[in-house]
Amino acid sequence: MRRLRLPRGLWVAILLWMTLVRSPLALFAEDTLQRVTLLHTSDLHGQVLPFDDARNAPSPGSLTRVATVVEAIRESSDHPVLLLDSGDTLQGSPLEQFAHVEWGEPSPTIEAMNRIGYRAMAVGNHEFNFGLDLLRAAESQAEFPFLSANTIDEHTGKPAFPPYLVIEAGPVRVGILGLITPNVPGWEQPANYRGLRFEPMDESARRWVPVLRDQEACDLVVVLAHTGFEADLETGEPNGTGNENFGWRLSQVEGIDVLLTGHAHDDIEPASINTVIVSQPRARARVVTRIDLLMAPAGDGWTIDHWEGENIPVNDVSGDEQLEAIFAPIRARLGQALEEPITSVTEPVSVDGCRMVDCAAVDLVHEVQLEASGADLSLASLLSDGTPDLEPGPVTWRWVYGLYVYPNTLQAVEVTGAQVKDILEHAARFYQGLDCSPDSGCTVLTNPAVRSYNVDNVSGLDYRIDPTRPEGDRVRDLRYRGEPLQLHQQFKLVCNNYRAAGGGGYPHLSEASVVWTSSMEVSKLIGEYLSEHDPWRPTADGNWWVGQEPVSGTSAAADPTRGADDAPQTHL
Repeated sequence: MRRLRLPRGLWVAILLWMTLVRSPLALFAEDTLQRVTLLHTSDLHGQVLPFDDARNAPSPGSLTRVATVVEAIRESSDHPVLLLDSGDTLQGSPLEQFAHVEWGEPSPTIEAMNRIGYRAMAVGNHEFNFGLDLLRAAESQAEFPFLSANTIDEHTGKPAFPPYLVIEAGPVRVGILGLITPNVPGWEQPANYRGLRFEPMDESARRWVPVLRDQEACDLVVVLAHTGFEADLETGEPNGTGNENFGWRLSQVEGIDVLLTGHAHDDIEPASINTVIVSQPRARARVVTRIDLLMAPAGDGWTIDHWEGENIPVNDVSGDEQLEAIFAPIRARLGQALEEPITSVTEPVSVDGCRMVDCAAVDLVHEVQLEASGADLSLASLLSDGTPDLEPGPVTWRWVYGLYVYPNTLQAVEVTGAQVKDILEHAARFYQGLDCSPDSGCTVLTNPAVRSYNVDNVSGLDYRIDPTRPEGDRVRDLRYRGEPLQLHQQFKLVCNNYRAAGGGGYPHLSEASVVWTSSMEVSKLIGEYLSEHDPWRPTADGNWWVGQEPVSGTSAAADPTRGADDAPQTHL
């Protein structure tokens, strides 16, 4: 890899930091010990440049900033430095989607990773979003292996990707095993993973770790796992995500030294869990995990003598100017495409408060889904709190991609009224009570364990959410076309393919009969709908509201705040 030209002050700061970080290990750096440094990123989601093209604003993370940190560490090291990634690379930014998917060009993210010098990457679930052809094209482009031991070719019964990589790090043999969350079928269309099945991660690890230890004679076994933790790291108590997260179970597999995780977008500093070194960096290239290992002789090989590590934020680091220059032309083309107007809007549109009160932005998604499918009911959520505000005037593709940030398609399924209520009750877990005082009024407490993009609402019904009721009994006053909802009544409900597959833990949908499927992504359907409605007159029909009173209308949701117990809240 080429040398980076950094400002002298930045070099001094980074080298000073590295001296401080390494000083405890240096006490043990006898001549017999060998140092190996692991650097790790995960869930890059196409964040090549320090700019959010959907929001038209700077971004705190980028691969160009990762490049600066990585090169500084390499420059100051006289020992092997291995740069690794845990997947979810090929989806998540307009730059990646337009270049790789829309224009059929090589992946900018993979090109950047090649130039920075990544050694291996675990396959993530979002790698399957655009189908196997694009995934295999990116794999062919990469100068490093895509690892996934538990993605199995149904025809051969063997891994569909290389299961592991062995690297000679000086005299130390490092085995790197790749694993993916097995819940891909819970999120993806079957066509996107046709011919593949996904084994439980811990089951696969127990098969392959002995191969690395015994047959490959590896001194150090590192697992690149596209998964989070299904248990609290302090107590070991399950958190209800065991269908997709396997980190805790993997930490109990004998023979693993280092477990580098992702998927959950958490920021987990390196720590020892069940005797395994575990960590996770924040998503979108905002953090680089660094783990320094001092290896001591042990028989015919080496074993960990001491280690330390930390997660390094990159937001205050200047990006690699050479990399930024390489991608400047494609970013300029992207800017022109995103600024293309689709329609005009007559009123301001904002997503603020959309989880506390029905709003025009989410109702736009409902309108698109209902018109495209001819369904009775629509299920959707606000996917991004960072969707830019719209002022009266042009509506561009940039705003559409900021509103609908995932490459989902649609499915319509058959459900009963009782099942619709169960689906809404699952969403209503987000609303966890009221905190009232004479001076400030009432505040809705919300459940931080419920991901914001999993707080769905339904269009086509009128209903009220009472946050003071017990979980499972918060959805009240359900009415369909002015009449009380009949629990046995059949409905055609449209939602995105992630939700239809049971994504977010929603009940009934994955078992329901599919009666319609779209071939076009939702973002494209939104653009098509807006182009046919010029101008767009944004409205919210107020069909649902949060409150204790059984009267129609909407609540007066105010800005999010924090209470004395630091639980997420919103004033009413």
